[in-house]
Amino acid sequence: MTPPVHVSDSRLLGHLFSTPAMNAVWSDEATLNAWLDVEAALAGVQARLGVIPEGAGEAIADACAARHHDLSSLGARIAAASHPLTPVISSIERAAGEHAAWVHFGATTQDIMDTGTVLQMREGLRLVTKTLTALSKACSARARRWRDLPMAGRTHGQHAVPITLGLKFALWERQAHEAMTALASLQADLAVQFAGAAGTLATLGKDAAKVRSALAAELYLCDPGRSWHTSRGQFASIVCQLAIAAATCGQIANEIFNLQRTEIGELAEGAAPGAGGSSTMPQKRNPMVAQNVVALARLMAARPAAAIESMMHEHERDMAAWTMEWAVIPEGFVLTHAALEQTVRLVENLVVDEARIAANLDMTGGLICAEAVMIDLAADMGRNEAHHAVKDLIAALPGSGHSFAQALSAHPVIGKLRSPQQIAALLDPANYTGESAEVVDRIIAELG
Repeated sequence: MTPPVHVSDSRLLGHLFSTPAMNAVWSDEATLNAWLDVEAALAGVQARLGVIPEGAGEAIADACAARHHDLSSLGARIAAASHPLTPVISSIERAAGEHAAWVHFGATTQDIMDTGTVLQMREGLRLVTKTLTALSKACSARARRWRDLPMAGRTHGQHAVPITLGLKFALWERQAHEAMTALASLQADLAVQFAGAAGTLATLGKDAAKVRSALAAELYLCDPGRSWHTSRGQFASIVCQLAIAAATCGQIANEIFNLQRTEIGELAEGAAPGAGGSSTMPQKRNPMVAQNVVALARLMAARPAAAIESMMHEHERDMAAWTMEWAVIPEGFVLTHAALEQTVRLVENLVVDEARIAANLDMTGGLICAEAVMIDLAADMGRNEAHHAVKDLIAALPGSGHSFAQALSAHPVIGKLRSPQQIAALLDPANYTGESAEVVDRIIAELG
């Protein structure tokens, strides 16, 4: 048995970079079966349309059964031939016997391999969109649970204004849903590739269009009505959208990673006993899953560049550009699905420390509500004057021995405009979360 060399196939680390389900979609067995399925479907529709003898279709379909083809032998022959498909065609021809002359009739290598890739992508997209839906639902459940829990909103790494934890999850729910919708749309537009040597299907003459249409219908794909040998935009779009889905996971995981910092401690991975520990520091509980998801998102960020580079074919076909997709597309699906599955587990098992959230919210002694005070005072003082008054007051706080609330009450203008009770209400974070709860409700209602 050949030892694994790609990290996604590693028996030690593969679980970090891949999933069994997506690995199966892009395995050698699945790739060969996809090519064989296309060859069988092509022969079947050509026989029904009278393009090849009636008996040839059934015979070739049987010759395309996996039992006739040995992966190890084919791999060696492909390497010797420096061609990915001719040994497979020869293997089908041997199994087809007297009907061998009609195998691969009118097709070119890229027709079979592109359409095979499309079939694999369809299954891969099914898995990805299913997991994105699970991520959206997981975020939705947490958005409902913590709809009204105030927490510190942070911009530029600093306390800004209060938000709710539910809002954070609702926004992630929306992002996951948008990624799912975009990929589902691309899945619905997957098209058959059948265009012959240089995109003209000249070999089939007047039968060209009807064979392509029938082949598309047989495989439940769209009929593009043309060649797309050099039009790789859809493949590049799918890789780009996979990267966006992975980046959504990366954003979620990175936020959890940061909020698990010792100094913050608001969220934490719900690790199993013994998981996330350090090899030397007994006290450590590391956010291992979150960090791995961020790594996967960063790895995926490089794939769209290669997919876009592979769009730049020369003339009617270009092996140098096309070959890049054979690595980029499977890796894109495998890395993204791993990121998605790990993020679903991360969100579902998340530990929330509400007491720590409350303590951090109160850390600045009400300064997180300075904007609330300024906006409220603007009604009497004007926004600019109120802004400068509150800013100057805050600048004088260090060393004064006064709290923010005390300083506001002692201010010669502000103290006359607002009572201590009114100031206390303005400094209550729960009173200044804006439309956080309404946005949560709106997103949940819209997405179900």
